Amino acid sequence: MYFPVEIPQVARPRQSGITSVLDRLAPIDHAQIDYLAPYIDIVKIGWGLPLLLRRAKVKERVQQYQAAGIEVSTGGTILEYAGVHDRVPQFLDEARELGFDIVEISSGIIELSATQIERLAAQIEKRNLEYTIEVGKKDPQHQLSLKETIAQIGHARSLHPRRVILESRESGRGVGIYDSDGAIKWDWVRSILAEHPREELIFEAPLEFQQVQLLRELGVDVNLGNVAFASVAPLASERLGLRGETFGAIRHAKAVKGPPAAKFLYFLLETYRALDQSQLAQMSRLPRRTVQSALESLRQQGLVQESISLHDSRRREYRLS
Repeated sequence: MYFPVEIPQVARPRQSGITSVLDRLAPIDHAQIDYLAPYIDIVKIGWGLPLLLRRAKVKERVQQYQAAGIEVSTGGTILEYAGVHDRVPQFLDEARELGFDIVEISSGIIELSATQIERLAAQIEKRNLEYTIEVGKKDPQHQLSLKETIAQIGHARSLHPRRVILESRESGRGVGIYDSDGAIKWDWVRSILAEHPREELIFEAPLEFQQVQLLRELGVDVNLGNVAFASVAPLASERLGLRGETFGAIRHAKAVKGPPAAKFLYFLLETYRALDQSQLAQMSRLPRRTVQSALESLRQQGLVQESISLHDSRRREYRLS
């Protein structure tokens, strides 16, 4: 079929725009994996599901994904289970033997101290495996506060994992950045991004409307996790602006250097077009001096310009260049 315009090509490995898919142990459709593989970065075999299969079957499953160029991760629950039963070293040795690329560290069910997480990370690195760290609780009745979430992301990032994952569970409701209806709590998202760079995070987004909203607001290259296999192709088309929800609406964000605050202000200006310093400070919840410093960084990069407000000549507004 002839197209009058060129369809963007998708290449791996990607440093951003990562799609992490949840494997529920459904039968692998090799044809499906073959054509979806360019749009999948990681497959996570969820929860404790590997324990349901014979060892040889788990290894075979891992190898089938890797043959398509997809990395494979354990879920966090299985490491928590190993910890409860005092079998962490044995589990990590088994994960390496089975060929897993990534081990997920989480404390979604049990409580892990910062020191315990650090020790787990060291044990994983000792086995030449990579790891992600998931932040958040699975029980909707026992959730972290926003302050606790931001602090735990900071500690996780200090250990330099592959990515920090924001917990959503498979339901995408009542957990983390989602309310009981699955709607995104944007004040949480903005507060998190004011402190931590988007590219180091994976937002779990199991529901397709959540994926669309995150793409529209945070840009085409936001990292998404807990994606169902059935949602991979729709998500890829959304990333490329090939569906009605995102046709012509997806932002291809420019590379913004500097501290997280500068990147967050860029996001706010990209979303709301023109804002003054007071508005930026109020919306970002950042101190005025931090806002001024971040704006100066953006100006030096040629990303932001200052102008007199058309509505009030006493105000200075900022907008993207």
